[in-house]
Amino acid sequence: MTTRPAERQDEPETRLLIGVCGAANVMNLPAYLHALRALPGCRIRVIMTASAASILPATTVRLVADEVYCDGVHNADPGHVQLARWADQFILLPATAHLLGQAANGLAGNLVATTLLAYDDAAIFFPSMNGRMWKQPSVQRNVERLRADGHEVVEPEPAQCWEVASASFQQAAGLPTPRVVAQMAGVFGMLARRAGGAGRIPDEALGERDVDAGR
Repeated sequence: MTTRPAERQDEPETRLLIGVCGAANVMNLPAYLHALRALPGCRIRVIMTASAASILPATTVRLVADEVYCDGVHNADPGHVQLARWADQFILLPATAHLLGQAANGLAGNLVATTLLAYDDAAIFFPSMNGRMWKQPSVQRNVERLRADGHEVVEPEPAQCWEVASASFQQAAGLPTPRVVAQMAGVFGMLARRAGGAGRIPDEALGERDVDAGR
């Protein structure tokens, strides 16, 4: 059994809420959670859609996260409003085309989307889907609407990914590496604190990101 070192008393707490959707590369989620754990004082709560939990069991995710909540499972969860209030940052990883559409249009079809509606600050979306899906005008309209609303939608990385439907490798809009995701989360957290810890991240601040962590 692995035990985490005790957090320093003077270390600020970073409360990350991770919304997880059912893209195939959700199987790599533990590597991303391990990387995010390196952020100072990091605490992680994870919300999983039913499709995500059908690919990667919540019991596995609980080995890395502090708390895990799943759609359709009795978790005694604190509710979407309390989850939204708890979070310093809300990261959607991986974010499917379905979630982008829900978020852009204010729909609340599951616990991830409902919590996002209750979250007052800027969320960070890491899209992941088939390359053809990513290029669709409807998906791009949703991306632009989310950005206009003040959220950050990170450009996906072109990659050859395993496609479950065809049982073959296909060109996909994939995720950045775990290191880059953790670096971006750290940068956005710093910018949000600089902006007062609430509300949208200012446009001028977004230009100050480390080039290694940007698009």
